[in-house]
Amino acid sequence: MEFWSKILFDFSPCSVLEIACGTGRLAEIFLREGIHYTGIDIMTNFIQTAKKKMINYSNNSLFIKGDMRNFNLNKKFDFIFIAFNSFLHLLTDEEIFTCLNCIKNHMHGKSRFIIDIYVPNPLFLYRPSNCRFKVLEFINSKTNEKVYVEETNSYDGKTDINKITWYFSTDEKQDYEHRKFSLRMLFPSKMNHILIDSGFKICNQWGDYHQTKLNVGSKLQIYNLMLH
Repeated sequence: MEFWSKILFDFSPCSVLEIACGTGRLAEIFLREGIHYTGIDIMTNFIQTAKKKMINYSNNSLFIKGDMRNFNLNKKFDFIFIAFNSFLHLLTDEEIFTCLNCIKNHMHGKSRFIIDIYVPNPLFLYRPSNCRFKVLEFINSKTNEKVYVEETNSYDGKTDINKITWYFSTDEKQDYEHRKFSLRMLFPSKMNHILIDSGFKICNQWGDYHQTKLNVGSKLQIYNLMLH
C-alpha cells in the first residue's frame, strides 16, 4: 500500500483508472485524497462489493463491469494502473496488445501507466505436477474457521501459460473447494518488447515496491510508462 501512496504523491493525478480493480482494495488510497477514481473489472460480484465498500465516496468513484481486453470509457485519465499480477490473466499476445491499445486510447500526453507483475521463477514453474505446495491461509469471516490453500501447477513452456489449481481445506474438511485458473508467464525481456512495440516509453523498471531498479534477483517487475 505504501508504494501506491507514494506513486499518488509523485504523480499528483486528478483522475485515476484501475484496470482489474477487484473489490476495490486500492481505491480508497486515491478517493480519500479527493481524486476521481474509476475501476473496471470483469467480475460482477467484485464490482458490487467495491461499490458497497466505497459507498462513502460514491460522488467521486465509479465502478464499472468491463473486460480489460476491450473497453471504451470515452475519457482520458492522468494515471492508469494494473496491480497485483492481474495483467497476467491476458493469455495471448493478441489479448495483451488489444488491452494495451485500449489503455493508450485512455491516455493523454502526460498520463502515467503502471503495470505490476512478478518475475517468473523457474523453480516454481517446473515443480512436479503431482506435488502440492501451501500458498496461503486465512480465517473464513463467515465460519471463523482457518482455511488452508494448497497449489499445484502445470507449465507449458511453448505458450508460457501456467495452469494452476488451488485446493481449499480446513482442519475438519479436506479439499472442500477447488479453483482453477491460468496465468501467462512474462519474463522482463518479453515485457520490454511488448511495451516498446505497443508504443510506450519505459520511464522506470522497478524490481520491488521500494522502487529498487530491476535486476537479476528481483521478484517483481513494475513498469512506469508513458506514451512514446
